Amino acid sequence: MPNFNPVSTLTERAKGVVKSAAGVVFGNEDLHREGELHKDKADAAVEATRLETEAERERAQAEVVAREKEIEIERERLAAETTAEKQKQQAEMTRAREEQRIAAETAQREAAVERTKEAEREKAANEVRQAVAQRDATDKEAAKLEAEAKKAEATAAALDKINKETS
Repeated sequence: MPNFNPVSTLTERAKGVVKSAAGVVFGNEDLHREGELHKDKADAAVEATRLETEAERERAQAEVVAREKEIEIERERLAAETTAEKQKQQAEMTRAREEQRIAAETAQREAAVERTKEAEREKAANEVRQAVAQRDATDKEAAKLEAEAKKAEATAAALDKINKETS
């Protein structure tokens, strides 16, 4: 703040008025000019004080504006950080959901493969059982045919024997 002294300015103005009037009364131009200079000095001091006050007010306003800008920049930075953090969290959640979906899909596929394997094993087991049953049936049929063949051989041998004895 400027060093304005109203008493000093008033004194300077009073000196100027007195000297100027005395210079006019006594016809002393130098004294009159000196009085005018004292009044100009007082006016200049008042004007300098006014200008300094205005400059100080403008500096304070500029500081307020600068601080408001700093606050706005900080607010924008925080908003950007918050947005980035939210996007990061959203991406993480999306990634986690996608991993869960893939894991569930993989588990379903593995279960389907396991069911297919089990069905193939069951089919193979059924085919083996059918083959065993068919082999057993074939073995029985073969045994039956062998028995019939032996019986037929025995009959043929008996007939040959009878035929040899009668001839």
